[in-house]
Amino acid sequence: MAIWHGLLFGMMLQLSVGPVCLAVLHRSMTRRLRDAFMMVLGVALADAVYMVGAIGGLSLLLQIDWVRQMVLIMGALILTWFGIQTLRAIKGRGEQEQAPVQQAPSGRSSFWHGVLLTLANPLTVLFWAGVFGSLLASGTFVHSTELFLFATGCLLSTFLFLGLVALLAAYLARFFRPGWFNVFHVLSGVFLIGFAIVLFAKSGLKPPYWPF
Repeated sequence: MAIWHGLLFGMMLQLSVGPVCLAVLHRSMTRRLRDAFMMVLGVALADAVYMVGAIGGLSLLLQIDWVRQMVLIMGALILTWFGIQTLRAIKGRGEQEQAPVQQAPSGRSSFWHGVLLTLANPLTVLFWAGVFGSLLASGTFVHSTELFLFATGCLLSTFLFLGLVALLAAYLARFFRPGWFNVFHVLSGVFLIGFAIVLFAKSGLKPPYWPF
């Protein structure tokens, strides 16, 4: 039953749409469905890395204030970079339309994009560290096999939910006009940058020129 608990728990988590879900949606609508699925695979791999780290004691390390602050700041900077690159893609899209013979991005780049974007989201590592840290501390799962099955269920929810998002986005892309994709690029880029600003605010770091 542990795998079903993990699946249901993971699905509840996936319902809170964040930058990763939006990125999969964006990738599926603006590129190929295969690229979106490769990105989902990268997201799942990054989640697995964080889960293993959480089980291995990463939650204890993140309880240190300055470590937690650095994780948030670095994540905010990387997400800002992703947002800027998304906005710059508007120009690149126009150049591709003028040069249709240009080679399409590979699925490998989409895979690593998913890995890096998920690793760059500090809320992901903080969440999994909190979840598995609590499970280990409370003794909810007596055997390590149950903990493994719970984690497997969480990963299956990532594949299932984001896979459905990719399929839905690929279907909706058929009805999009060319100009709408540029609007979607802008919204995606602004969302990532806005999310990064929120993370920076959560870090508690204040520049010296701020009066408050």
